[in-house]
Amino acid sequence: LNMFTRLVTIVSILSVTLRITLVSTMAMTKPEHKLRLHLYDHCPYCIRVELTLGLKNKSYDRVVYGYGDKLGDESKRGCYDGGVVLTGKKELPVLEKIGTDGKREWIKAESLDIIEWVQEQTDCFQAKSGREDLRTFFDTDGRFKVVQRLLTHPRKLKMTNLKDWSREEDRVYAKTKYEKGGFDYAAAEACDAESITEMKTLLEEASNLLKSDDSLYEDGVLGFDDLLYLPEFRTVSMVKGVEWPERLRKYVVSAHSNANVGTYFQDQV
Repeated sequence: LNMFTRLVTIVSILSVTLRITLVSTMAMTKPEHKLRLHLYDHCPYCIRVELTLGLKNKSYDRVVYGYGDKLGDESKRGCYDGGVVLTGKKELPVLEKIGTDGKREWIKAESLDIIEWVQEQTDCFQAKSGREDLRTFFDTDGRFKVVQRLLTHPRKLKMTNLKDWSREEDRVYAKTKYEKGGFDYAAAEACDAESITEMKTLLEEASNLLKSDDSLYEDGVLGFDDLLYLPEFRTVSMVKGVEWPERLRKYVVSAHSNANVGTYFQDQV
């Protein structure tokens, strides 16, 4: 009888231990909330967010849209209905959080707001430096941005391998939009060779903006300045024929690679 009692006790203990182990295992394997990033591949603001998520090791699903998709924004003319509504405005990036039940919990728009949220979940990048030389070089009316637009606006429309430009409506919408803003596609293509030559000089100047081989900061750690300006260099990487300083190109390729974000160096036009 004593032997039987001892066996029953042992079996009871093992049963309780097994249940605790199973419950603990289930808790550890509970499905996590998923992040879904809605973006345009060509958009520097979207790439800022991708770099942030990648460098902070935040996994996410990547959803790319055609540039002519109105995304539920009925105020937009010349766009098509792709069937997705996010904020109700034609604006990307948008970060979406999906619950364990597969339903949307929340969405966040505006690249800087998304970056702020990511930093709250992990740790912060080095703060924006406020360097005057960076502000001047990347000013929207400065030569770098002017020549960047001359070179890349026409090329984007030829990159039909990207979801952004895969439909004719995407390309028509972009061309119409930029022409209304004063961009002259014919003039840009006519001076393409001169623009390529000037961009080489501009990139040599940009290389001198690096405070280290791997960053715009002296300690070589990627910070907020890098998040802001790396996407601008990525845009230029689509242009075939532009000569890059080796140091600058390595910086751009390495930083994007570390975040698992592609560039256009292998897909130039």
